[in-house]
Order: sequence, then C-alpha cells, then structure tokens
Amino acid sequence: MNTPLRISLTGACPMPIPAARKVPSWRWSILKSVFPALMILPLFLVLALPSPAAGEIIHLFRIGTGGPTGVYYPIGKLIAEGLTKPVNEKDSPCAAVNAGPGIIGVAQYSAGSIENVRAVVSGQIEAGLVQADVAAWAFLAEHAFSGDPSGRSVRAVASLYPEMFQLVTRRDANIRSVSDLRGNRIAIDEPGSGTLPVMRIVLGAYGLSESDFFPVHLKPVFTHDKMAQNEIQGFAMMAGAPMEAVTQLSDIGLFLVPIDSNTASGITARFPYLVPGKILSGVYSDIPETPTLQVYALLVVSADISEDLVYQVTSALWSERTLSLLKRGPPQGKLITPKTALTGLSIPLHAGAERFYREKELLLKGTLSP
Repeated sequence: MNTPLRISLTGACPMPIPAARKVPSWRWSILKSVFPALMILPLFLVLALPSPAAGEIIHLFRIGTGGPTGVYYPIGKLIAEGLTKPVNEKDSPCAAVNAGPGIIGVAQYSAGSIENVRAVVSGQIEAGLVQADVAAWAFLAEHAFSGDPSGRSVRAVASLYPEMFQLVTRRDANIRSVSDLRGNRIAIDEPGSGTLPVMRIVLGAYGLSESDFFPVHLKPVFTHDKMAQNEIQGFAMMAGAPMEAVTQLSDIGLFLVPIDSNTASGITARFPYLVPGKILSGVYSDIPETPTLQVYALLVVSADISEDLVYQVTSALWSERTLSLLKRGPPQGKLITPKTALTGLSIPLHAGAERFYREKELLLKGTLSP
C-alpha cells in the first residue's frame, strides 16, 4: 500500500533527483548484489528534501522498469521525470516540484514484467511497466502466477506502446527459423522477466523446449560481449523496437528470426494478448521486415493505492510536458498517446485512472474497470 511521507521542513526549493547513470555490463552483477540496499536510497533522498510548502505530503512514486539496454528503463525514467517536474515550469521556480501535490518519480531497474507485478502488488514499488499478457496472468492467477491470488489487485493506468518479440541471432550462426536454435547457445532472459515465458510459448509452438539448445538466463545487457565474441549465438527480448541491445551489435551482422503468421495466429488463439505483429524494414540496419509477436506495454499499479494519487499520476502522464519528454526519448515514446491509452488493456483500470479517462471522455465502451 502506498504510504505518503509527510515533510514539514520549509525553506528552499527541493534539490533535483540526479538522473540514474547507465551501468557498464561488467558492473551489473555487482549492482544486482547490492540492489536491495540501493532501493532504500530514494527514501533517504526524499527524507532529505525540504517541502515546497510546509506540511505538504510528498509521495515517492517508484516505477519498476527493466534492464538498462531495454526500452522499459528509458521510458520509465522519462515518465518519472514527467511526474516529478511541473507541467508548466513557469508556474514554479522549483524544477523538482510537481504541479500536483508532491509526487517524486523514481525509475528503478528490475528483471522485468513478472518481477514488476509482484513488487507492485506487494507494495515494494508503486507502479511498474508490464506486458499486457503478464498482467492478465497475474489478474487471473494463471501461468507464472498460478496459485497466487495476490495478482488480483493489479490495475492499469494506461497502455503505452506495442512490444515486439525479438529473437536476435548472429547472421553467421545460420539460424533462420526457431527450429534452427537446436545446438546453439541462446540467452532467453532471466526469471522474473516477461520475455522468458513468451520464449517458452514460442518454443512450444515450434515443438521445442529448452532441452533442445543451450539456454543462458541473462538479460540483454549481459549479452553484448558474449554475442560479439560468439560465446552465445543469440538472445531473446520482448521489447519495443528498436532497442539499444540490438543497435549496439549491428556491426557484427545480425538476423531477426521470424515467427510465421500461422504459428503466431495459433499462439494468439491460446494467449489472446500475444498477437501477430511485425518489425518493419529499416528499424534495424540491414534487417528486412520480420513477422513476429507483439503485446502492449502497460503502466500498472495496485488497487490499494489511493484514487486521488492515481488520478494525479494519470493526469501528469498525459500532460503536455510528459508527452514532450517522451517524444524526445526512445522511438517508442512517440507512440505513447492518449488516443491509444486504452488499447490492448488486459486488466481493469484503477479507479483513479478511470475517473481521469471519464472526465476527458476517453473511456471506450467495454473497457474493463475495477
């Protein structure tokens, strides 16, 4: 449950929260080992901040994202910045004061969708970026969440952009279909990610399992050097396209393994939020249009968070300032728009988000609600 921090200090404007730095891959394992301690740091930062007004409630709004070379983290960081800074900076000389009452957004690295859902419903974080299919599994207590009813409390704030299943291989590995994975070393992401269960679904659709190749449980941030040195022949990722983990490797020669339309349609019949999609030619250098699977990325919270706070967050998300920040960020930021805020939702809206969309007359007939 979200617990506001009441800050009674007066005086100068709050100090800005420093932007998180990208972590070199060789340090990532060290970062993960001290991750719990690092997550306490934002709390101390907030406690150290003077309030913009005496007695004002400051809400620390932590957003679970993914690894640093995916898309969740840069998108989550921009959303956090949009929640923290004012919609109109002319309204306040304090760059870190939200136009609505005291929200401080913080983007946090994570394993991905499954970990984000679990952290949201347990109250460890306030929000998370989550694949629509994973959100549905949590809400229905299915698949990765089988036997765990806590996911029933997950609620949507917005649909953001479509994510593509990307099975990226070295061109010289001659892996031209999923069946060609046999005998190769392939990174399939780590437990807690949204990629891993989708990879297993894809393997099953082609009559394969992890025993047919050499699976490596690493996030793409760890795979750059291993791909470059041919220690692994490919990696899988469910993410917006383009993603940095792929573009950084373009000089070694890459291939995107297609998911043919018949197989994709068969997967959709079993998993409704995984639908046929395609990565267009030109998204990545020297890679042609490739059929694959797609799913929408959602911003989710717990039903336990107050309606007023989620209403403020939803308003800030769709403010001109946040949208402007997103448009200047990764290419996926340009796809985030109020017109598609309810597209591909797989779980109920939070009451605060629903209130915002009703007021703006954006709520579509048939949209799920709590």
